[in-house]
Amino acid sequence: MAALPHPRRAYSPPSPHRSAFLIALLAANTAAAQVAGELVPVTDAILQNPDPADWLMWRRTLDLWGHSPLAEIDRGNVGELRMVWTRALGPGIQEEGAPLVYDGVMYFPNPSDLV
Repeated sequence: MAALPHPRRAYSPPSPHRSAFLIALLAANTAAAQVAGELVPVTDAILQNPDPADWLMWRRTLDLWGHSPLAEIDRGNVGELRMVWTRALGPGIQEEGAPLVYDGVMYFPNPSDLV
């Protein structure tokens, strides 16, 4: 006896939500692949002479000076600084970690060895 064919359902286009989700997923994967492909590892030479915009270790440089060579903020405009974003670490967490900046990305340590 021949098997009966599976009844076909009428075609219905994907919902706008599903389409938007798939487009966002594709864009995120593409962006992640681009970022991963452009990552340059930090070397000893970079640590010896970091880019002025990078803060690669606790006090920025190996001499532990803790000074930024950037000149955009000075004594004349430091009073105009305002908080523009904040990130909660979780309930009851008191952390005083040093943020690290490399190639325009800020990394912040959290408890449990999360960065």
